[in-house]
Amino acid sequence: MAIAIPVLTATAVLAPTMGAGAAAAAVPGSEQSIQSAPESRISHYSGGGVTIRGNKWLGGKGVNVIRSRQCTELATRLYAKKGWGSLNNIYGMRTNRVYGGKLTFHRNGSGYVPVPGDVLVELGGSYQHVAVVNKVTKKGIQTVEQNAMPNGRHFYPLKGKKAFGAFGPRHVGGYIHSKKNKNTN
Repeated sequence: MAIAIPVLTATAVLAPTMGAGAAAAAVPGSEQSIQSAPESRISHYSGGGVTIRGNKWLGGKGVNVIRSRQCTELATRLYAKKGWGSLNNIYGMRTNRVYGGKLTFHRNGSGYVPVPGDVLVELGGSYQHVAVVNKVTKKGIQTVEQNAMPNGRHFYPLKGKKAFGAFGPRHVGGYIHSKKNKNTN
């Protein structure tokens, strides 16, 4: 039985009804169920199955990265599975505010060093983008993402305390961190 999961455009604000409970309930037991969603629910990348298996990133505890899904869907699904909080307003979050008692937005260049599982937010241009941090090194931030790179991975170089390497006219705006995310670098 196919389970339909709402897929959002990159500029969309995630609906409050798509909280952690709703997203977790939409993916019962297996991420395989989302691969059979109707063709009308996928982005401009067609034919996208699983690009990166969940056991191949985030220390083997990620979720499947599906190229044909919107970028926000990956972050929402990961946070729902982990119980890290509801990503209701990814692009509306602002510097160093706490959302729902669980999520904090840290501005790029503020000195905050993202950890695996944080959501990197690109802002500017005609649409926005998000990616999930997989690893941070002295040279930069390795992320996984949907609806952007064909291999599902992107690298953002660090220059001092700032990350660069956003797509097109966008810039790295900052990072969303969940207090329940206990990952470290």
